[in-house]
Amino acid sequence: MKIEHSVIIQRPMEEVFAFVTDLRNETRWQPEIKSVTLDGAVATGATFREERVSFGRRFVWRFRITRCEAPRCIEIETLSGTAPYAGARRFEAVPGGTRVTESGELQLPWPLRPLDPLWSRLAARPVRDAYARLKSLLEAREDR
Repeated sequence: MKIEHSVIIQRPMEEVFAFVTDLRNETRWQPEIKSVTLDGAVATGATFREERVSFGRRFVWRFRITRCEAPRCIEIETLSGTAPYAGARRFEAVPGGTRVTESGELQLPWPLRPLDPLWSRLAARPVRDAYARLKSLLEAREDR
């Protein structure tokens, strides 16, 4: 199942990168995420645990940051969880702000793979809604 979404946020790239990569903020803009625990600083090689509720089910994942290049990108992969996932968030300065693009791929368990197109459509809405919340949250900040 592939995920891809972009949004333009009217804030400087460094600020958007800092907010998004501070994993404690995940619960502020992604309501499916219930908790994130980072082992150390956000950097290449660091690991974190994420608990989320999606489609009415609780999932616990363990991730490794495979690349962290401030303020341009962060890439992750699963160490454990329901299904293997690898993804990236890329940050690009554009006129008036920052384009954030999330892309990733979740390997569905074999029995669900024929339903991949359906799951991709179902997952698109929560991702789109989360990035709309992120945009609203950051653009409403008063410390401009």
